[in-house]
Amino acid sequence: MTSDKSVSPALTAALPHIPAGPGVYLFKDAKGEILYVGKAVNLKNRVASYLRDQPGPRTAILVQRLRQVDFLVTTSEREALILERNLIKEHRPRYNINLRDDKNFLCLRLDLNEPVPRLALVRRFAPDGARYFGPYTSGAAVRELVKFMKRVFRLRSCRDRGVPKRSRPCLNYQIGQCLGPCCGLVSLADYRRAAQEAVWFLQGRGKQLRQELTAQMHQAAAELRFEEAAVLRDRLALLERAQAQQVSQTPIFKDQDVLGLAREGEGALVLVLAVRGGRVTGSLPYYFAQAHDDDAELLEAFLKQYYSPPRFVPAEIVLPQTLAGQEAFLALLAEQRGGPVQMINPRQGARRQLLQMAADNAQAALQRHLSLGPQQDPLAELQERLHLPAPPRRLVCLDISNLQGQQPVGSLAVFQDGQPDKAAYRRFRIKEVAGPNDPAMLAEVIRRQFGKPENEVPDLLVVDGGLGQVAAASAALRELGLGGRLPVIGLAKAGTLTGGKSVRDRLYLPGRKNPLFFPNNSPALLLLMRLRDEAHRLAVGFHRQKARQAAMDSILNHIPGLGPQRRRNLFRHFPDFEALKQASVAELRREAGLPRVVAERLLAVLHGTPPASPATPIPAAKVSTEAVGNREEEATS
Repeated sequence: MTSDKSVSPALTAALPHIPAGPGVYLFKDAKGEILYVGKAVNLKNRVASYLRDQPGPRTAILVQRLRQVDFLVTTSEREALILERNLIKEHRPRYNINLRDDKNFLCLRLDLNEPVPRLALVRRFAPDGARYFGPYTSGAAVRELVKFMKRVFRLRSCRDRGVPKRSRPCLNYQIGQCLGPCCGLVSLADYRRAAQEAVWFLQGRGKQLRQELTAQMHQAAAELRFEEAAVLRDRLALLERAQAQQVSQTPIFKDQDVLGLAREGEGALVLVLAVRGGRVTGSLPYYFAQAHDDDAELLEAFLKQYYSPPRFVPAEIVLPQTLAGQEAFLALLAEQRGGPVQMINPRQGARRQLLQMAADNAQAALQRHLSLGPQQDPLAELQERLHLPAPPRRLVCLDISNLQGQQPVGSLAVFQDGQPDKAAYRRFRIKEVAGPNDPAMLAEVIRRQFGKPENEVPDLLVVDGGLGQVAAASAALRELGLGGRLPVIGLAKAGTLTGGKSVRDRLYLPGRKNPLFFPNNSPALLLLMRLRDEAHRLAVGFHRQKARQAAMDSILNHIPGLGPQRRRNLFRHFPDFEALKQASVAELRREAGLPRVVAERLLAVLHGTPPASPATPIPAAKVSTEAVGNREEEATS
């Protein structure tokens, strides 16, 4: 990197011990934190290059902070590539390219191997033989697409597995958005033909689809099936209208990602233009404030992080320049995709036009980003505004939901580094508090969650509410000996005060009467609001579930032969009354294990007809008499 080896004594000392094979090297600072992760076909030569080559400004700072060099040897370059990607994703080193947007976008799944294929929205691809279309960067757009496809192709969207059997069709059939295969209202051949037409539509083969529908319409009219011909005519009109609205379409009916790169000063922006089936479906911009690497190095580092599993890998990746030595990376992408992957740097034609579109959009996105000014890190802002010793990486929010004290429940939502950690979410049944007393319920949840040594203590506790909730939470934490270790704040919703004055979202701190207001565009406030909304969603959903179960219990308790165990089986397979009403006697016997007489009696009660008296009493299942409403909370808490 430089002839002055005293700049990095750690590199000089480590170099004789580094092997010459493939692997991953880790640069660490004086505290042992990872600064940079890199992979190499020859570890010794790659690390030695930092002492030999002329550094850029960013690399020079990295080497100055370097105090320790570790390495992990692998058996091949491919293994080194996978290990490098995993380590970067786990540790997020400061001097690596880090993509903070790790969410999985929506895509459409249609499995033609099923007897009755189902159109579904999913976020993950799986090697299950199904057809996946997407991903779509706009959730609103893909949901509009699903609505349109329901009207045109009328494929089922219910969650039943296999070929569902129902006594009467669902609401989707009634409003013309399903063909009703569950009730035998369409032949399997006709349904599968509709599924194949949906595939053609998603592949961009609109011309072939229009020709097929036109032929079907003329045939139906010739055979005097005028109602069917009118339906086909309406489907054709919808298709033509939809395809007329497609403003960006290419003659290459492949899935492609087209990358555009724009720079200004030390910053750079990489934009991924998503092309699916020949149609531009959206774009994703990624901004890097300190991008001192040259274009090829930046693109290479970006690609390795962007295509981490389970990210969708297209057939073609169109780049603004050629990247050398990517055979191992392409082989890894081909394995992820289950088919060949190409990296192309086109000089002319449709791909070149797409590349120019990506470059123009990248430049526009960069200017838009710079015009907004520097965006503060929300965790750093929380540290500054709340006077915390360090950025609160782990945030926990608690919420209570009940209706006049009935079916009270609590929820706990967790964010780690600004992103939801759904594996750590918890739900609680309130056991100790009677009547509507949210602060006392909140204190109970705190004692049950943080009173166990094995449960992790977060960096900041957020409660949904004002001074009363904050005081109750602080008192409960003091009881547990966490008063000085765990800071707590209250986040009150925007609303109207008693005097009619409107007030926006505000924070309450222990020992402070007046609320604390953050700016409306504060990243820290937006993060706290997201966290609170997650806790509220979790609590309300759990409360409604318990309320539905209580309502069902109130009716099912009076049906002879339907004991607690059989009710639990019903709740497991039929979440509400509507699902029970739609069920047949055979389904109740198969799914919930009910005797025929009990199943018939249950359906008679649900449909308002008196059941026939059985010749002999039906014994209830021999289980504990504990009611369903007294079950423990659905979590280890």
